[in-house]
Amino acid sequence: GNVGADGGRSRSAVASGSPQRAARPVLSMKLALVHPAVIPPRKYGGTERIVYWLMTALKTLGHEVVLVSATGGAESEANEFVEYREDWEEALPADVDLVHLWSTPEKEPKKAYLVTIQGNGKDGETFCRNTVFVSHRHALNHGGTHFVHNGIDLAAYPCDSNREERLVFLAKASWSVKNLQGAVEIARAAGLPLEVLGSRDLPWDLHRLLPRIRGVKYHGMVDDEEKKSVLRRCKALLFPVRWHEPFGIAVTEALASGCAVLGTPYGSLPEIITPECGALSFSARELLQRLKDPWRFSPDMCRARVSRGFSHLDMAKSYLALYERVLRQGQLSEYL
Repeated sequence: GNVGADGGRSRSAVASGSPQRAARPVLSMKLALVHPAVIPPRKYGGTERIVYWLMTALKTLGHEVVLVSATGGAESEANEFVEYREDWEEALPADVDLVHLWSTPEKEPKKAYLVTIQGNGKDGETFCRNTVFVSHRHALNHGGTHFVHNGIDLAAYPCDSNREERLVFLAKASWSVKNLQGAVEIARAAGLPLEVLGSRDLPWDLHRLLPRIRGVKYHGMVDDEEKKSVLRRCKALLFPVRWHEPFGIAVTEALASGCAVLGTPYGSLPEIITPECGALSFSARELLQRLKDPWRFSPDMCRARVSRGFSHLDMAKSYLALYERVLRQGQLSEYL
């Protein structure tokens, strides 16, 4: 699975004296997923999608889910719903076995808990003892041990066999570490048009009215359907990030859509990209060469990569193993 092995004390772990719970076989659990946002998001929101996919996978696997979030999303799909507010823990059903959060809480929950960190932490930031990261590299970079790769619902992503000779960039385009400029330079050098999906909207939606600028079409923020429509027909996703990407859900979304991925070997990317579904290099020239080579990445191989370890069911099974460990011994690692 995608769960990190046990290890010693994390450098950033915060000690706690919560009592352990008695060991017991866990056949079915009642789990509270806590994130103060609309789930799933109306446009792009990586963490919100992960929470939603985990909820659906846990239900598929026979567990009950209490969703603690903002209203206006998937509350009707959860077994039970609690609106997120300051005293959300007091409103939880008494029979909840474990609470799963996506940010470090100000104080430890009263119930058994797990925390997933999706982003890169700040210098000096400390994490709860039951903290999980989203890739092996992400955990190492934060002095942690445990990780679970993000998973997506493959059924939500259509995949076409016939691809157009065009490229796509999917990220927060306004973040310099996502390196939109690098993607534009590679696409122009390859002589292929580039579709840019991300947060660089112009006032009054002008980005949709402007003509293509030297082969680059800016879509701005898009909804889920428009994103899938672009991914299912493009030849490759350009992902030349300049930071240690914690996971990069856009990468697995592209692969699930049959879109190969060309990027830089930072962060989690070497854990996801194999030669059968893409290429990683610090050299723009080398990535450009891969675009000019006879295309050998098939949409089926790209999609198969996600089915082997990066589906929402894979993610849920990995988390279930960690939930059971916390319920058995009160914490993830025995040596904190």
